Amino acid sequence: MCNPILALFIFMLGLSSLEVSAQPFHTLVTSLHKDPNTSLHTITLTLDPSEQYLIDLDAPFIWNRCDSSQPTVSCGEPKCLTARSYISPLCPETNNTNDQCSCYDTPVNPITGLCASSYLSLNELTVYWTAGRSLSTYRIQYGNLYISCAPSSLLQSLPAQAIGVASLSQSPLSLLYQFIIDDLTQKFSLCLSSSSDDQGVIFFGDGPYYLEPPANFDASSVLSYTPLIKNPSALGYFINVTGISINQKAISVPANTFALDVSGGVKLSTTVPYTTLRSDIYSVFMSEFKKALDGFPRGKKVSPLEYCFKTNVTRPTKVESIPRIDLVLGDEWYWTIHKSNLLKQVDADAACLAIVDGGKTAEHAVVIGTYQLENIMLQFDLVQSRLGFSSPLSSFGSSCGNFDFTVRP
Repeated sequence: MCNPILALFIFMLGLSSLEVSAQPFHTLVTSLHKDPNTSLHTITLTLDPSEQYLIDLDAPFIWNRCDSSQPTVSCGEPKCLTARSYISPLCPETNNTNDQCSCYDTPVNPITGLCASSYLSLNELTVYWTAGRSLSTYRIQYGNLYISCAPSSLLQSLPAQAIGVASLSQSPLSLLYQFIIDDLTQKFSLCLSSSSDDQGVIFFGDGPYYLEPPANFDASSVLSYTPLIKNPSALGYFINVTGISINQKAISVPANTFALDVSGGVKLSTTVPYTTLRSDIYSVFMSEFKKALDGFPRGKKVSPLEYCFKTNVTRPTKVESIPRIDLVLGDEWYWTIHKSNLLKQVDADAACLAIVDGGKTAEHAVVIGTYQLENIMLQFDLVQSRLGFSSPLSSFGSSCGNFDFTVRP
């Protein structure tokens, strides 16, 4: 005789598979939000817009605040072994003291560095499909995603609307890998808005990514590419920077200054607000930058930005005087940091260089922060192990705030 509970489970599983395969789209989409107080970016993962998750390119798994009623994952499950492989050394390991053998883990707040003893749970997230122009009428509800259940105390220093952290790393427990189904490729594209008044956008899957106006502007068509460098000791994303140039002249630093195996490499971050250079690189860079910026009177420092000057960068004659900064990628490609991503206007007549000293003992030679990533399209392609990046979308008459989040048939 057939077990009725098992039969019901198989039936419901079939319905779930049918719902996903019936939709004609191949890409998931949801909104991003820039918090005006912290300048951190959060993602929408439920139908409640007040519930946001901080995006983190390094986090090993997703975590959110939850109560004791959440179902726990058994410590014998394979996903538990994965989660426990990322136990933070800063948190004491918790042993199971009950018969249920719950999967304990240690989520970490990426801003404060604090961690907490918690447990792996199952939770629901909902996202929409898209054909590239707007939200479709189809959406998918993931009912059994692995998400760590963290205490509310771990939310300190996150945006007020954040209920947790969304991992976008290369971990098997990240959003990308848990979202993957047959029709979804292993890539996501990130477009961070430079304004807290406009929603940014993230796509899980292939383009097109229409950011209109202008009409029919597909941001996936204007990408340049550079290899992603695998760091065996990290889950984040690294690129092969071989130098930094100011007005197309390389700054003088020793060979292998930016090498992953020598100096920790160059990584991208959504939790570091401004690009940081290790002190030895920063001192050389600043010396050359000041020479190239000759004639601008110094302004008062605005923490954490140290080099400020008196100018109105909206004046064309002044903008033309700002040095061009390039990250040299390999032997022939460049990532030009546009003026809008290089300078932060702090008042009507003062701007600051949005690059800071990371310290003498910085773990990485360079960390590219969120200010330098705003208003450009970034595509993380894990199949081809490459990063796609655009010029500032303003040069195409568009912005990261131009995706249509209207639900349309």
